[in-house]
Amino acid sequence: MNLAFNLARDRSGLTGDNPSVGCVIVKNDEIISIGQTGLKGTPHAEFNAIKSCRKNLKGSTLYVSLEPCTHYGKTPPCSKLIIKSKIKKVIFSIIDIDKRARGKSIKLFKSKNILVKKGLLKKEGNKIY
Repeated sequence: MNLAFNLARDRSGLTGDNPSVGCVIVKNDEIISIGQTGLKGTPHAEFNAIKSCRKNLKGSTLYVSLEPCTHYGKTPPCSKLIIKSKIKKVIFSIIDIDKRARGKSIKLFKSKNILVKKGLLKKEGNKIY
């Protein structure tokens, strides 16, 4: 999660109206991909990490500094891409403050048998958001 925080901090102030987010994907105790929010806010960190990964994501764990989005906006929902990628566990630090997303990914992921954990290193995450 600390790497995800560092990726988020790296883009702070460069992501327009969207929050700067960092994402790390791990499989078999190895980092297989990283991503951060694109300049001006798109694509999102999760999208960048998933799309740049050269390995099979099935069974992997996704660490992300902020709860993945579940709504359509300038981009499609990251949560749907996570589900499609067959990631087995999602761990995030901070619940999104945006009412369109706030807490919604938890229910969605659980309904798809994806393990989800919120609040990892929350104190550190709150310093970013």
